[in-house]
Amino acid sequence: MSTDTEQVDVGSSESLVDLAQRWYHVPALAVMMLYMLWVRFQSYDSVVRDDSVYFIGNDAYYHYRETMFAVDNWLSTMPFDPWTQFPFGTSTGQFGTLFDQLIAAGILILGLGSPGDRQAAILFAVAPAVLGTLVAVPVYFIGKRLSDRIGGLFAVLVLALLPGVFLLRSVVGFTDHHVGEVLFQSIAVLAMMVALTVAEREKPVFEQFQDGDWSGLRGTLKWSVLAGVALALYLWTWPPGVVLVGIFGAFFTIALVVDVLHGRSPEHVAIVGAISLTVGAVLLLPRLDTFGFTGPTTMSLLHVALALAVAVGCVFLAWLARVWERQDRDAQSYPLAVGAIGVAAIVVGMLIVPDVVGTIWSQIERALLMGQSDAALTIQEAQTTLSQPGGAMAYMFQSYGFTYLVAIVGFGWLVLGALTSPDRYRSEHLLVAVWAVFATMMALSQVRFHYYLAVVVAVLNAVALSGATSLLGIPSFDRVEEIETYQVLAVAAAIVLVIFPLAVSFGAGGATAYQQANARGPGEVTTWDDSLEWMNDNTPEPGTYGGEDEAFAYYGSYSQTDDFAYPAGSYGVMSWWDYGHWITVEGERPAVANPFQQNARPASAFLQAQTEERANLLLDALPASGDTDERISGMTTEELREVANSASDQEEGEDTRYVMIDGQMAGEKFGAIRQWTSPPSVDGTIDVQTEAFQNTTLNRLYFQDADSMSNYRLVHENEEFSAVGFLPTGNQLSWRTTGPIATGYNESVRTGLAIQQQGYQNVEMESSVKTFERVDGATLTGEADPNQTVVVAVELETNANRPFLYSQAVQTGEDGSFSVTVPYATNDELGPADGYTDSAVNATTDYTIVAGDDVSRSDYQRDGWNSNASISYEGTTTVSESAVLNGESVDVDLGEYDGGNESGSGNETDGSGSDDGSGSDGGSGSDDSGGNTTAQIAPVAVRA
Repeated sequence: MSTDTEQVDVGSSESLVDLAQRWYHVPALAVMMLYMLWVRFQSYDSVVRDDSVYFIGNDAYYHYRETMFAVDNWLSTMPFDPWTQFPFGTSTGQFGTLFDQLIAAGILILGLGSPGDRQAAILFAVAPAVLGTLVAVPVYFIGKRLSDRIGGLFAVLVLALLPGVFLLRSVVGFTDHHVGEVLFQSIAVLAMMVALTVAEREKPVFEQFQDGDWSGLRGTLKWSVLAGVALALYLWTWPPGVVLVGIFGAFFTIALVVDVLHGRSPEHVAIVGAISLTVGAVLLLPRLDTFGFTGPTTMSLLHVALALAVAVGCVFLAWLARVWERQDRDAQSYPLAVGAIGVAAIVVGMLIVPDVVGTIWSQIERALLMGQSDAALTIQEAQTTLSQPGGAMAYMFQSYGFTYLVAIVGFGWLVLGALTSPDRYRSEHLLVAVWAVFATMMALSQVRFHYYLAVVVAVLNAVALSGATSLLGIPSFDRVEEIETYQVLAVAAAIVLVIFPLAVSFGAGGATAYQQANARGPGEVTTWDDSLEWMNDNTPEPGTYGGEDEAFAYYGSYSQTDDFAYPAGSYGVMSWWDYGHWITVEGERPAVANPFQQNARPASAFLQAQTEERANLLLDALPASGDTDERISGMTTEELREVANSASDQEEGEDTRYVMIDGQMAGEKFGAIRQWTSPPSVDGTIDVQTEAFQNTTLNRLYFQDADSMSNYRLVHENEEFSAVGFLPTGNQLSWRTTGPIATGYNESVRTGLAIQQQGYQNVEMESSVKTFERVDGATLTGEADPNQTVVVAVELETNANRPFLYSQAVQTGEDGSFSVTVPYATNDELGPADGYTDSAVNATTDYTIVAGDDVSRSDYQRDGWNSNASISYEGTTTVSESAVLNGESVDVDLGEYDGGNESGSGNETDGSGSDDGSGSDGGSGSDDSGGNTTAQIAPVAVRA
């Protein structure tokens, strides 16, 4: 009995060892994926808060809009959106794709078909962490195919520990298509690798298709079709990913040439290329947004044509190889012929379809050759790796540690085997090598594409490990009984050397992946949230401005058009393009400029406009500009007037009513604003130290509260204040902002002095975000002596209890008459229920008007006029809200100035018929929030 028991124990022990050896990679992979998920959840608490759910970045907000549309209208996408790029609307292009559809499906499933607003927002926020973790699966299998299971696990370990772009774009809250791109591109490459390996084993030829030998073609056909499906899924996720078609095209060209040079038939490779790319092209047809050959951002015939071109090219090159073989030509001349044919094809294309070739070349320049424009380089993610602080080498080490150097070794090992040793050659190895070259070029051209390179670095580390084990004479880690202890120790030491810098804060500027993810947060959108919530509640719904009743659905389905016909009472909100999606999603208002960089140049021109007249004409000309919206920024004022005067009735009603400016636009982002356009009336560059900057619309609005302007008024300011001022940088002074540092006006003044002592100069303490309304303005008219100066002034106070003064000066005519248009009312009688704004800025005095020979705006000292001023006449008046909104005239009677005594101050005139001449307490009591009434799911921030 004792002996029997011992035998059973031994047998069990042996079976457990076998089981562990067979399946050890599964729990190991699971543990690393759990770690990846845990790291990516470190940003959860900063994103999901008690009263709100925020997202990270700009594009995540628009993806939320598209995803919620899919939740409301399952299997439908938003083909066209009039709630951004006002006054035209825009095709959603690379948004509303498979990425958003998958997240919408997850929300519906986990929400049991009826998710709540907060639940939907939370699920949306955590999606990138889940998708980023799933990237480990194709990375493992690619690494395994290039080496073995240990290599696959090592590749996942590298990916799990890497800080940098891939990590930061897959944390909770950063719900952008980038993580979806990485997942589906990796799957597409993996599927193509399998298809190539199967074809190399089965060696199919074209005659099998003629003979109907489907059993002999089954494996190649199946995996080639799957590779085509995977390619289509990737392009469904991100249409600009058509570059992957180019990568496959380059690979198949090289692979076919290599086979010919090695004396092999290339037909099996050509068959994989022809089938997979044809399947991919066919599957793109149902997703076409346009049947033209447009740019890559919108799914078009360009995508289909490029995929089919690669498929046809594979067949053609395989046929050409047969010709070479039949005619017994030198194999060395084959690549020369292929190159000549390629050049000829490009030349013919330039002659027949120059626009298409030009579009392709421009995309190659931007994605691969660092050919971005100066304006595009103001976009942080589009900057080159070479331009990063410290240079490219420092950036690479910060992002990858030693793993990038190891990846170079792995790349060399891969290429050496693929090109120099026919016995070691495998076409899937060449595919990975080509993929690595393209991914590196893309990452060097735009830092955003390091999320692709992270995967390539991880799998090439698996190749390097495989090369190391080969040099050490280790046949395979799967055969542990054949491995010596010293070999294990050597490999372990190499792994530790590679991984150590990533694990102890040497990577990513001194931060591990965990530390970097833990520091991730939503950023300045939390500051904008207050202003956007105010806008949602205190401005009329688009389509109801001015008392109109044509509100249009926030989550409506609209037909695609080049120029949307907005209903009467619609309006847009002007700001810098960075903030467009926040305005659309959180404010539920149509944004003029957006993070697609649409209307970026008109926005830049408006903010830099040197006169109020030019600023107004830019807004008036925009609806009538058609395809010139990118060029109106360079027009003269007279040319703008001609465009504005040519507007149809429809276009005249498409007004931009609100302007939002924050401290960063007035601070460090002004340099980017400056890059997009140069005002034609300014010689040289607008610098913050020049008079031209003082004259910009941005400065006159943000720093001067629209003082002396006729058609713009401050209607709300964020109650958080920032210090904005000059900060010495080298030999120059540039604007900088501290971000929110104080809540409440009084505290902000004290803090501002402290900031000035820390090295800032000319510090201005301003609200972090200010909102302005464009109005017709009320025209004050009256009489004084000829050629005198007339000054009007009114004291106001914001919702942050900050007092400020509005004043304006004009000259009387030869007959002594004057007229001056003012934007502020002295009461607040209207609100969203009436189709107007419930302004949070209110007058605390009536308008006072004085006239004299040498009087100036500076003579008003907030509590009255300077007693030494040369004033001849004075008077006061109230101005109604309706007079400001409708451009009405208000007559002012001036009496002789008596030195400031109230008894002799002249007649008080209420030219508006208002009962209240003192300014309201700041609210109209309206119950109409101006928010979305048609959507079933509210936008973020989701408030508890």
